[in-house]
Amino acid sequence: MTVIYLYATLLSVFITQAFSLVPPTLDTVFTVDGQGIGQVAGVDVDSAGDLFVFHRANRPWSSTTYRPFSNVLSNEARVPIAFDVILKLDPKTGRKISGFGSNFFNVPHGLTIDNNDNLWVTDTGRHQIFRFAKGQTTPNLELGVKFVPGSDQQHFCKPTGVAVSSTGVFFVADGYCNSRILKYSSEAQVLAQWGTVGGRAGLTPYTLNIPHSIILMEEQDLVCVADRENSRALCYNAGLKNSTLTGVFNRTLVPQGNIGKVYGIYYNKAAQEVVAAGVISLTPYLSGRQTIYPPRAFIYNLKGQRQLSFANITQEMAKLGQSLIHDLCTSRDGQSYYLADLDQNKVYKYNKV
Repeated sequence: MTVIYLYATLLSVFITQAFSLVPPTLDTVFTVDGQGIGQVAGVDVDSAGDLFVFHRANRPWSSTTYRPFSNVLSNEARVPIAFDVILKLDPKTGRKISGFGSNFFNVPHGLTIDNNDNLWVTDTGRHQIFRFAKGQTTPNLELGVKFVPGSDQQHFCKPTGVAVSSTGVFFVADGYCNSRILKYSSEAQVLAQWGTVGGRAGLTPYTLNIPHSIILMEEQDLVCVADRENSRALCYNAGLKNSTLTGVFNRTLVPQGNIGKVYGIYYNKAAQEVVAAGVISLTPYLSGRQTIYPPRAFIYNLKGQRQLSFANITQEMAKLGQSLIHDLCTSRDGQSYYLADLDQNKVYKYNKV
């Protein structure tokens, strides 16, 4: 009887793992027709399950967004975007529920919703970070100096994302120029920072080249970063339990070159996994005589082992041009994935099978 019970238990585990390794399937494509949606830079969900989208409307990031050879916005780009760039959508239909942010933002980038439904966003053109309390359209926290890039504790340079703990301690990925991570107290005081562009030592766990996305796995006391141009994702001790360990390298989450440039990572707490947006190719490509339709999203366990890939570029998508997943998130129950396509101005929803 013991042998039979053990066999049945192992069989149950095998079946569960087998089903869990089936790639998610496409459910819906959100375009928010008629709402002026543009490059989709950031996505996240609130505690009610509603989907929030941070997009650039009619102002794509282009070669004229910044002054030549500079991190300072061009005069034309200093005029704020006239449309609502933060949209709240029905997660089933993509229907717009509400929106705000018109005539305020210049270059929308990262979006994070914390445990209290505060909405955090970064604007790389303004070099600033904003926090909006639930249901509010005016920020109650503003960090950085408008239009002024810098590398001291009062300035950012094109900050990309924010990760927030349950206690209010938060982390900032900064960003396109500074390649550093900053840790803040709940009162927005700088507690620590680490990361550098590079040096004589070459590539190390502390040399970052555009930390493009940042997540917090609070139970593991880890803060993880998508090191975009180095094509990897790395995790460091967050120091929430022991502050003396803050910033100490812990593990590689996505090995270098495993999925191309890593644009986004998201902690699916309910499923105990990390989903990553990687760029193997922006379009289908030939390998010998075979056309390869590359995946755009990848699931890893918390040890940094790749489990599966999904969201392959299809023929229909390729007809519309390049496809780049800039950010991604999951539903709170861990069953749905939302992928923000920067180039095609869409959000794709995939569901676990």
